[in-house]
Formats: sequence, C-alpha cells, structure tokens
Amino acid sequence: MATEADNNQMYLNPFQPSDAETILSWCKDRHTFRLWSADKYRCFPAQPQEMMDLYANSPMCPLTAVIGNTIIGHLILRFPSEDKRNVRFGFVIIDDKNRGKGYGKQMLQRAIQYAQQEYQAQNISLGVFCENTSAIECYKSVGFRITGNDSYLIDGQEWDGFEMELAL
Repeated sequence: MATEADNNQMYLNPFQPSDAETILSWCKDRHTFRLWSADKYRCFPAQPQEMMDLYANSPMCPLTAVIGNTIIGHLILRFPSEDKRNVRFGFVIIDDKNRGKGYGKQMLQRAIQYAQQEYQAQNISLGVFCENTSAIECYKSVGFRITGNDSYLIDGQEWDGFEMELAL
C-alpha cells in the first residue's frame, strides 16, 4: 500500500511514447529548446513523433523522472563505447514549473545509480552550453567536472559549450 511519502519519491521509468508531448511542452521558446536539444531536432517546436523516431533509431536508454503520477524530468543515456561502461547523458530537462527544487540533482543522482547498476558504468560524460549556468551548477553538485570546451553551430550561430565528466 502506497503512503504519502511514497508519492513524493522520484522514480526513473522507461520513456513511453505518451511522455513525449509533456516533455516537449517544457521548451516554451526556440532558445530554451536549443539549450536542451542543440541541433538534434530540425525545427521548433518538435513534435512527439520526432522524439519517438529519434529514440527508436539510436542505441540509447531514454528515461522519464516521475513523482507519483507526474512527469517532472527526462534524460537519455547513450553509449559511446560498445561495452556500455562509458555513458553519455543527454536531453536532460526538468519541467520548468519544478526547477529550483532540487529535482534536477535528484534525477541525476538516480540516473548515475542506474548507469552503474544496469551497465556497470565507469565514466559518464555530457555536453552543456556555457550560458546554461544553472545546469552547469547542477551537474557540478553531483560530481561532474569540466574537462574541455567545444563549439556548435546552432541555427547559424556559434554556441560555446563545455564537456563535463564524472569518473565513477
């Protein structure tokens, strides 16, 4: 029997196609959308089918963070190496109504545990745009460190980014 405390517990569930519309709705403008997706989607706003097609055609593990029955976050685990011990986080996002409450940190901690338990991950990396300071601080709070710089051409403009890594 579930208790009130259980309803406040965050869980990572496998992404379901029905999650796509909710997740995509959190990017209210083109700039926020590009901070989240870089150039992985052609147009803003992306459509749920585009998300499902992108996930279906790549070796990745998309996860949805929920509290109770409410979707509050999302991220994917990609596998740059065949043995899956090197994991790359991507498409990390928290519902804009729930930012600043520690859910991002909690979701990352759960995803790190998941990567260790399911894939025996030894290293996790991610990319983040330099201007996304709140995300950078969140990543640092769970142990990621900046390991390099990069730049990306996004909508015809050069955007600077950081590579971040967590050795497990």
